[in-house]
Amino acid sequence: MTDAGEETLTQAKPGADDRGWYLYGITRHGTLGTTRAECGDGDRDEAEPAIDSGVADAGPVQMLDCGALAAIVRLVPLAQFGDEALRAHRYDTAWLEAMVRRHNQVIAAIHQQQAILPAKFGSVYARAEDVQAAVAGAHDALLAQLERVEGCDEWAVHMYADRAAIEQRVVAAHPTIQALQQEIAAASPGRAYLLQRKLDEERAATTDQALREMAQAHYEQLARGAVAGQLTQPTRSAPAAHGEIEVLRAAFLVQRASADTFLAELRSCVESREGVHCEYSGPWPPYSFAVPIEEEKAP
Repeated sequence: MTDAGEETLTQAKPGADDRGWYLYGITRHGTLGTTRAECGDGDRDEAEPAIDSGVADAGPVQMLDCGALAAIVRLVPLAQFGDEALRAHRYDTAWLEAMVRRHNQVIAAIHQQQAILPAKFGSVYARAEDVQAAVAGAHDALLAQLERVEGCDEWAVHMYADRAAIEQRVVAAHPTIQALQQEIAAASPGRAYLLQRKLDEERAATTDQALREMAQAHYEQLARGAVAGQLTQPTRSAPAAHGEIEVLRAAFLVQRASADTFLAELRSCVESREGVHCEYSGPWPPYSFAVPIEEEKAP
């Protein structure tokens, strides 16, 4: 499975009638039930919004039997998912956003009914047998992951800090920094210059350490109320609004029954800490907690 926008096929000029199997995710063997309507297929009430695949000549969403597991798939024309087509759309943000949105809508519809391990956008197989073989090769890992995500949602958490405010607070009581400041006040101009450089380095290092420790403490606090957590490197080089920097970026797998408790804990992490604020989103299908499977890419 590959990230949105990446090339997923290696075929050379597929024919107009060639079809491949677009994979949305892995779930337990069963039936789609009412989810078929939510995916834009089958009988549905006229008031229900259909989720179009966004691909001309695409088939309906269906479950492909993989033993105890099932793959949520749709037949799509390979001509629209080949190397040339994907290269043409690589910088077409409107097309990518529309396709990713439809991909996620199908996954969300299944997620409302039963546990699903989402596939990444653009996973296409040449034959149904290739999908089944890939699932069979990771059967035990996929089944274990489905058991873990059963009854769970993913919550994304981003924590930001005002570096200047944190620095002011942590250096105020730091003994090494206090001692350097006193030395500078009594030093000659030449020595004061060298000491100031050392002081600046010490202030930066102390602030960086404080930010790391704060982020780790908050992550561990939140992880205690989750089934699982996953850290991602924050984008320190891109300040957020008001000059803040991102200090924590994480995803948490949370039991729905514990969601209120988790969110209360999340809010309490930053309520009494000046210079820090948190943004979160969810509930989502467990995108960050799906086991990838080996792919036999479409030719």
